[in-house]
Amino acid sequence: MTTALDDIAFLANSENRVELLRALVEAPESHDELRDRIGASRVTTARILREFEARDWITRSGQECAITPTGEWVSDEFARLLDEVAAERRLRKPLQWLPSDLLSFDVRRLRDAEIVVLEESDATAIIRRTLEFRRSSDRIRGVTRMVAPVFIETDWESTVHGQTRLEQVITPDVLDAIRTHSTAAKQLREMLDETNVHVSVTADIPISVGIYDDAVGIDLTDEDGVVKAGLVTEDEVVREWALDLFDRCRAEARPVDPDEVTADH
Repeated sequence: MTTALDDIAFLANSENRVELLRALVEAPESHDELRDRIGASRVTTARILREFEARDWITRSGQECAITPTGEWVSDEFARLLDEVAAERRLRKPLQWLPSDLLSFDVRRLRDAEIVVLEESDATAIIRRTLEFRRSSDRIRGVTRMVAPVFIETDWESTVHGQTRLEQVITPDVLDAIRTHSTAAKQLREMLDETNVHVSVTADIPISVGIYDDAVGIDLTDEDGVVKAGLVTEDEVVREWALDLFDRCRAEARPVDPDEVTADH
């Protein structure tokens, strides 16, 4: 007696079976048309069709094969399962760097997220993607545990010389890093004089997250704090999570005073 797992394995163990069943969902086809579609032998095609017919997934009239309602049901659900597993496989590597204790949403909300993976051959990919958002957004909110002078310069241009609204929560280490860079320190002081800029500092930032208008960017780091990948999504649930994280960090932070942003050298 076969089980549901037997039928799943029956399909999963042969791409030809999956393709034939999908083909028949689209329209009835003849034995020869199906054989040509999968590039299999006549014997192999005939065997697959007999196995489908034995499960009542198809009907046959001479050479003509047609899907049954149960066959279409199985095909649709199997295709959905394949899509879900494919999404999980795509996210498997980057999600290893997303701390599970920070997840208050179903990880499947990230199934369509853009993945920016840091590769040795293109170590600036995440920086470039982040800059694209910072240059094109009308409103930027975020919490960050890391900084680069190019981010400060970009924010300075878009806030002091533009209309972008910036609300950023940073760590003391980030503030110290800015202070050690004379240009970045000067630019941040000028930004803090603008009414469209609010920067505050707190030590309790668990992960770097940016909210760029409707999009959310999440930096993923390893146990040493090295950025390994980035995720970008416009999922509403993830955006609410990011906004909640931002609000909680900002509530615990103190505003940065322009007088304390003095370059060390």
